[in-house]
Amino acid sequence: MQIGEGLRTQRWKNVVNIDRMLRNHRPHEVLTQVEQNANWYAKTFTLALKVERLIFEAATSRESYLDENTLRTRVAQVSRRLIGLRERKNMVKFGFRLPRQLMAGKQRLQ
Repeated sequence: MQIGEGLRTQRWKNVVNIDRMLRNHRPHEVLTQVEQNANWYAKTFTLALKVERLIFEAATSRESYLDENTLRTRVAQVSRRLIGLRERKNMVKFGFRLPRQLMAGKQRLQ
């Protein structure tokens, strides 16, 4: 998609909306007990930029990108994908084997 001034404005609005969604999600209260501070807000905004870019790049058309009715669903899908990537990266970092690697290892033993 070509980026015109109108699309640039809409993308910025989407970043702000995504940032608002992430801040309202409040994982710091329930899951991780992360303190809500200026650093948290900077991280949510950075994540909102990343999520918006992924949504923009995955959009099949301008209309599908601009559809506000599906924005929350698309944010959730991208967020789940990012969480999965982070989990796999952490598993490798800390020496855990991925399920596919476990299965391949079991097959080699037999």
